[in-house]
Amino acid sequence: MFCFTLDTEPDNLWANRPSLSFEHFQRLPGFHERICRAGARPTYLTTSEVAESEQARKALEDCRDSYPCEIGAHYHTWTRDWPFPVPDLRTPRIHAMAHQLGQQVEEAMLSYTCEALHKAFRSEPRSYRGGRWSLGPESERSLRNCGIEVDSTVTPGIDWRDPSETLVSGPDYRNAHRHPHSVGSVFGESNGSGGVLELPVGAAWFPTVARHYGPFAMRQLSRVCKITGIRLGHRWLRPTGVSTPDMVATMKSLRADNVPVWVFMIHSSEISPCKPLPAQADVDAFIQRCEEGVAAAVELGAKPATLSEAAAAVRSRG
Repeated sequence: MFCFTLDTEPDNLWANRPSLSFEHFQRLPGFHERICRAGARPTYLTTSEVAESEQARKALEDCRDSYPCEIGAHYHTWTRDWPFPVPDLRTPRIHAMAHQLGQQVEEAMLSYTCEALHKAFRSEPRSYRGGRWSLGPESERSLRNCGIEVDSTVTPGIDWRDPSETLVSGPDYRNAHRHPHSVGSVFGESNGSGGVLELPVGAAWFPTVARHYGPFAMRQLSRVCKITGIRLGHRWLRPTGVSTPDMVATMKSLRADNVPVWVFMIHSSEISPCKPLPAQADVDAFIQRCEEGVAAAVELGAKPATLSEAAAAVRSRG
């Protein structure tokens, strides 16, 4: 199966603007139709700000009414005022990882998000992705207590640690599994079949042994790539900056390793000009890569699923 997931949030959060806007949601129903016609069943991992915006909420409702999709949970620690005490995030607010604020705060933020989504869309969110890839040893308790059954935060092969500031330092996923596993096992805990299921974002290494190279070897490999033009190293199912051939190669690697779920990831705001895609031509090429990636997944024999549908199928197969 393959899952096409969107972190569904206000416009261009990378710009750190003093107020939030939701203009790109005017384009979302059209993008939703295009990606579904290509063969996807999207999962919208959605923030509370989106649920509370009439403009954004209406766009998501239009999407849900036109083609099947799922609305799951997602949040950032710094984008809103929370109705409960939180640690000082300073001024301007730093982009703190939720798991660095403590399990009680992490759970309170997720609970507030889930309640906002339930109120807006009349359904309980069962899927989740941590903002800025936040996940920690106590996160599974937060997810389980809020009714989350499937997480897709892990990005195998990527290290999100930041030595400059503890609060913004993320997890190290360099040695994370590509196959489905429990969230607890990411941190060395075994919770059996009763744990929250982790469906990692799809990733691959070319050559395969590149995953085990040290930093020095990877730097040398990068130099060889630049000289020869050969694409080596880490790839993932991230249409924003990854070419269609690289996504196809990643999916073929996942298929060869019998990974049963291939997860794509984008931000909803990338369907409009933003910091990663500054010009409309960049956005148009990105949307084309999204459609091509989905079509390639179908051509490779994968069936579309939402995160919850994929998780249910994985669990049913033990």
